[in-house]
Amino acid sequence: MTKLYKTARGKSIDMDRVKLTNEQAIAVGNMRVNARGDVLGSGKKVATGRNTVMDQVYAVPNAPMPAYSPNAPAAFAQQQALVEASNAQKLSELANNLTVPLTPSTIETPQTQPAARGSLASSVAKSATVTQEPAPNPKTQKPAGPSRI
Repeated sequence: MTKLYKTARGKSIDMDRVKLTNEQAIAVGNMRVNARGDVLGSGKKVATGRNTVMDQVYAVPNAPMPAYSPNAPAAFAQQQALVEASNAQKLSELANNLTVPLTPSTIETPQTQPAARGSLASSVAKSATVTQEPAPNPKTQKPAGPSRI
């Protein structure tokens, strides 16, 4: 479903339709492409399609497995299967490491660390005496700045 936008003058614009109608328009700049992303050749005709361009962008040289392509669902499915197998193996290794039998050598005793010098907690913990005097009356004080400009 397309979304309609309203302009300041109250007109409705369907942006998806505008994109589709101007897909073959030449893009502004010096890249020689149209708005869709196709590379243009001589006579402003499509020389290389955008899917081929994107395949070249995602290609990894000397890759052991087939390179990822947004247009190849088989390669994507194979990549997903490898990722899921790797995640499953990591989870099983993690689960095996969580269950360790307790022996006296594996039980650690907590060690106390000396308090850090000059820490926030030590400065807050120090007792301090505070004497509070009544606030001075502003009418009896002499003004600090100029009285008249």
